[in-house]
Amino acid sequence: MSRRRDDRPGQIGDYWLSRRPNSAVWCRTWFDATGRQTRRASLGSSDFREAQLRLAAWITAHREMRHERPQDVPLEQILVRYYREHASKAPSAEQARFHLRYWSEFFAGATVAELTPPRQEAFIMWLRESGKSDGYAARILDTGRAALNRAYKRQELDRVPFIMTVPDRAPAKERRRLSPQEVSALLTAAREVPHLLTFCMVALNTLARPDAILDLSPFQIDLENRRIDLNPAGRRQTKKHRPVVPITDTLLPWVSGATAERLVHWHGRPVASIKTAWRRIRDVAGLPADASPYSLRHTMATELRRRGVPEWEVSGMLGHKRAGITETYAKFSPSYLGEAARAIDAFFADLGKISDQTEIQIPTVRSTCVSVVAATGPQALETMVGGTGIEPVTPAMSTQCSTAELTAHPPRRFRDRP
Repeated sequence: MSRRRDDRPGQIGDYWLSRRPNSAVWCRTWFDATGRQTRRASLGSSDFREAQLRLAAWITAHREMRHERPQDVPLEQILVRYYREHASKAPSAEQARFHLRYWSEFFAGATVAELTPPRQEAFIMWLRESGKSDGYAARILDTGRAALNRAYKRQELDRVPFIMTVPDRAPAKERRRLSPQEVSALLTAAREVPHLLTFCMVALNTLARPDAILDLSPFQIDLENRRIDLNPAGRRQTKKHRPVVPITDTLLPWVSGATAERLVHWHGRPVASIKTAWRRIRDVAGLPADASPYSLRHTMATELRRRGVPEWEVSGMLGHKRAGITETYAKFSPSYLGEAARAIDAFFADLGKISDQTEIQIPTVRSTCVSVVAATGPQALETMVGGTGIEPVTPAMSTQCSTAELTAHPPRRFRDRP
């Protein structure tokens, strides 16, 4: 006589555990209605408890779901499927993994229906007591909400509970903005480290985020139309939108003739981080500890508004304005973000005037190695080409130095590596 359904060991839904004759290894077992026979697939463990866990994990990841009731679905199943099928493929995969771990830990063994308001409030309190800021707790809740909404949109759940926001969230911390004098001091000091100087110039002229600048390659630069597409070909746009921005007159010499794999590079190799060089140059320039690479983006956004650039142009430079179908072609207009570009060039022209009034003492390297650091003091900015204050390192300049010379001079102190 065949064994009844409820007598099958470790049964979950239509699957249960069994072993083949003369084998101690447990198998995932199910009835194949098409072939009208029982089938098995090894779970690779002879331990019953371990086999139960592996069976549950397999069902969580693979069981077909269709309009399931929240009280019948473990929350863990929704979280695991969301990460494996969606979040793991996103640029923010690592952050999503951490966020989902907090959900799994607090709601261990809970069903989707158990995400009641009191339980969510307890979850928020638990995150706070664990030392998480309100902003970080909000992002954790956002990830769980996204997992549930995805399951609902894919018709895996017939409904999902409302996921609350963090109450009384603290206002976002305002980024440190730099004064023109501080920008002048930073650029003067940064000439000691060519790849950091390039980073600063691109940041100030494009308002791009640091990761977009470090990803920037010559293939994204359209000199004919004077445009830079901050989103590399093949990269999927995220919430942190990377826009197309104009090449200002100030930036043009820095991007013309670029041949390395990345615009910001160390001896031709991509730079993974500028944190070490930034901290050192920030100290040389006398800037406070809260001045970060992001400060350049926020400084210029403020400067553009101060100079009367329309809000929509500032939003376009920052990537806050998403392009519609018509606006997709706007980037080819000669006037595309024109007021923003002119304001940036005017800002750099003003930096040259500041150098007349400011005594800036910086360390220098030999002019045969990096000519842009040959000048020091108040004349440092005003003597560079174009009246913009800073001149890029050309390929000819960079080849005048041997590796031994570079090793013996200050740029080698900055250990940002590819």
